Amino acid sequence: MMIKDTITLLMRKFFKKQVSIAVLSVKWLDLKRCEGKVKAVTLQNYNRQINLHINPILGFYDVSSVSEEVIQMFIEILMKDKGLNPTTVRNIVGRLSEIMNFAVKEGLIYNNPCTLVLLPKGKNKKGKALTLEEKISLEKVLSTQKIPQNIAIQLALYAGLRISEITALRWKDIDFKQGFIHVQHSFKRIQTNNKEQKTILHLGTPKSQNSVRAVPMNRQIKACLEDYYKVLNDIQAQDESFVVGKKNGSFYDVRAIQRHFVKLCKIAGIEHCHFHDLRHTFATNAKESGIDIQLISEILGHAHTATTMNIYLHPSDTYKKEEIKKMDQIPENEYLKVKSIIEKICSEAV
Repeated sequence: MMIKDTITLLMRKFFKKQVSIAVLSVKWLDLKRCEGKVKAVTLQNYNRQINLHINPILGFYDVSSVSEEVIQMFIEILMKDKGLNPTTVRNIVGRLSEIMNFAVKEGLIYNNPCTLVLLPKGKNKKGKALTLEEKISLEKVLSTQKIPQNIAIQLALYAGLRISEITALRWKDIDFKQGFIHVQHSFKRIQTNNKEQKTILHLGTPKSQNSVRAVPMNRQIKACLEDYYKVLNDIQAQDESFVVGKKNGSFYDVRAIQRHFVKLCKIAGIEHCHFHDLRHTFATNAKESGIDIQLISEILGHAHTATTMNIYLHPSDTYKKEEIKKMDQIPENEYLKVKSIIEKICSEAV
């Protein structure tokens, strides 16, 4: 068996196929399409990255001639000449790496050169949670009108839903009797080849498997939805109509909701706030209410609790003060007991 492997390696070395990155990327995309594991909109995004960024620079390169140095040069061009941000560059190089892994499997190269390059460090976009004062101010503004755009904001604030999930909700997804919101769809903006309309909204499944979930309704969001449902017309109230819908039952564009939110923030006197910060606010409020972190993570549709803890929780100063007071509640005899145990452990360690 070893002799056969050696012969195979020698044959590959001296009789390599001359395949360009452009040709290989088409084969790789076809393979992904045939596997059926990747969503159509994701495949479209892959195709866009390849045609817009990878092939114009590396397309004519033979796969075997793409070295670590070539890819490092590619990264420099994306950063300096094209002015792309670090996160976008990392995504593009990630796509190139998948193509190069495919080349390894096809026997065109021995190792993936992408594994050795230095990638630009992406800046984490830190969200924030509204302060109690900001939350109260926003709630006052929201209470003045029972309109679809306001319901969208309340669904994020009181249920922690993503804006793409909120705009895709239909009334059949709201179970008032059992008290659950069933998240089963989301909107995603995709590129088109139409010069007049460069992007369109695609209704598909949510971000990941964990995003398909049943979100329990608290008293606030249930009351908001029930009151809003009462003022809808016959078309808007149909099961198939969108919750955040127009008078004809159709959906609102995500951008329209975001613009409305910015407008309300100005009225409420809230600065530097994004719609997604409402999701952060929900997570923080849930944690400060004593809800288990695992449950919060599941409600938000996260695959890992670390994502919830490290990105979405922003303890308020008030909560910090209240929590630290718990240390004052430890009886002196318990404190001395714990102190003795700690000292004993430390002495044994030495």
